[in-house]
Amino acid sequence: MEIIRSIDDMKTLDSSVVTVGNYDGIHLGHQDVLKHIISVGKNENIPSCLITFDPNPAYILSKSSKPMNLQDIDSKLAVLEEMGLDKVLVIPFTLNFSRMSAEDFSDNVIKKLFNPKLISVGENHYFGFNKKGDLAFLTDFCHKNEIELHTPEIRMLNGKPISSTLTRGLIYDGLLDQVPSLLGKFYGFNVVTVHGSNRGKSMNYPTANFIPLSKYQMIPEGGVYLSRVFIDGEYYFGMTNIGYRPTFNEKKFVMEVHILSDKFSDLYDESFYIEFLHKIRNEKKFESRDYLIKQIEDDKEVCIKLIDSFKEKYEV
Repeated sequence: MEIIRSIDDMKTLDSSVVTVGNYDGIHLGHQDVLKHIISVGKNENIPSCLITFDPNPAYILSKSSKPMNLQDIDSKLAVLEEMGLDKVLVIPFTLNFSRMSAEDFSDNVIKKLFNPKLISVGENHYFGFNKKGDLAFLTDFCHKNEIELHTPEIRMLNGKPISSTLTRGLIYDGLLDQVPSLLGKFYGFNVVTVHGSNRGKSMNYPTANFIPLSKYQMIPEGGVYLSRVFIDGEYYFGMTNIGYRPTFNEKKFVMEVHILSDKFSDLYDESFYIEFLHKIRNEKKFESRDYLIKQIEDDKEVCIKLIDSFKEKYEV
């Protein structure tokens, strides 16, 4: 898969099939679009292409730094390559670029650079200044330029359209076991270990403290989770705590994982990928260290009981 990092570096194509969008998380609706253009591209012997943006336009348009990405750009590109996409144009999204009109974007980027035979987008897709490039605009653009327009049937979950926003809502609410219904996989991200206070080790539950590789990565709400860690081609189930460790009156936000396997030593000074499978409980303050240890023991039993059900249900 060829990755182009700016509009200026994009060489004009004789023909292509194209989709446009942020594609955060690459949920099942996104996958429907991507699979279609990849299939058409192969059948027509022309490149299948995605025009996407980095960073997420929401950070520029809202001036918010609150982490909300379902995946970083490198993870997104890795998934796209695995799916079989041919080319990705990653446009650096700036305030100046956000002011480009839908007309300019469709004429000078989509048409001029990609010469698309087909464009595929979701029904709720839009682009351009003030979101003018909606489906009605794109329908008219495609008609005028004799381009086929494809819009897949909207995927639904419990009466709601599958979207990145809906996925974020499930993660924020701690409903991690429902996320595969939207993404086709569990929610996870790349992390790196950092030095902690060694509290877990002092309670015979050694943990590895970690932070996301991307500062924009969305973090599940505070609590205890059954998780899964991928490292060196192997995976291990774990018990992950997210929060402020209120029993010890700490104010620093911490993410830490305890591996539920005797075959594994530690994760110190390692980078790894972690998935969140199921929320066990909310974070709470205990009367004493002993009460906390007893709760951790109970949490571990719950996690171990869940592991077999997850292996059977999800073939993990």
